[in-house]
Amino acid sequence: MNPIDLHVHVLGNGLTGSGCRVQRVWWQEPFVRIMSRSIGLTVHPGSAELDAAYVRQLRLWLDESSLAAVVLLACDDVHQEDGVPRPDLSRIYVPNEYVLELARQEPRFLPGISIHPARRGAIELLEAGVAAGAVLLKLLPCVQIVDPGLARYRLFWKRMAELQLPLLAHTGGEFSLPTYRPDLCNPFSLRPVLEQGVTVIAAHCGAPALPWQRDFSGDFLALKKSFPNLYGDISALSQPVHFKTLTRVREDPERILYGSDYPVVTSVSWSRAFRWISPSEAGRLRKIRNPLQRKLELTRAMGFPDTTFSGVYDVLRPTPAVAKARAGAGAPSL
Repeated sequence: MNPIDLHVHVLGNGLTGSGCRVQRVWWQEPFVRIMSRSIGLTVHPGSAELDAAYVRQLRLWLDESSLAAVVLLACDDVHQEDGVPRPDLSRIYVPNEYVLELARQEPRFLPGISIHPARRGAIELLEAGVAAGAVLLKLLPCVQIVDPGLARYRLFWKRMAELQLPLLAHTGGEFSLPTYRPDLCNPFSLRPVLEQGVTVIAAHCGAPALPWQRDFSGDFLALKKSFPNLYGDISALSQPVHFKTLTRVREDPERILYGSDYPVVTSVSWSRAFRWISPSEAGRLRKIRNPLQRKLELTRAMGFPDTTFSGVYDVLRPTPAVAKARAGAGAPSL
């Protein structure tokens, strides 16, 4: 059973009608250049060719990997509690319609929609996304200002549970986007969603993004013991600040799932420095140019069990595309 990467971002500037937006920040420019080189993207971020080039490069990496599919993630705007959208606070926006269209064009792109529960007509949008083939819903509570404990959101979580749509929720520190509600970095904030019966995947297992941020992985593991519908993903975790979290979840790998956080850069060097992999293994991994495959093989080399890669099939909402991936049926090139 080939794995699914359940945490892959879509990025674009919307200049050709995708609806995407991205706000460039001067101090992040060096990191953007490093990331672009890592994924083989040569198009300038301000170019009208960016959206198509990004998708084309991602599909090339998928073709050359051992992955069965990837989950593409939309990203909704920040909204106030009264439903008013705040695009001025939203550094990145990727509409559901764009992600769903990409999934219609390429069956190995599994759509992960994003709907702020305060958004007007949120439940109707949720039902429409599921009808269109969504396999999960992605939110960043600390960034999008989504307080799961608000009573007005309870019907939204309940409907997600009825629709068997899991929630992939960012937990822990954030680097790329502004954090408006630091208290919502803690996985404990997701308890109201879990209590409604929603399957929740705590992205990054509560890991910090920067050295001075708190590591919430202990809170995540404690919550996981209380809720069998709580999972975690190890996407993006390859830097020195992540190894405390990685150590904890490798020792308790039940319901830990694989994701890459593409296009985030994966480091092999630190796994070697912490002696999680041998020098020869590090050398082999560095030669893998494909970032999707490199992250996948690094995770295996670090000692995570087979369930980390196969467990995703038990979590994603069952759709024909997920069934096709489970069966190992490759999609023809378009």
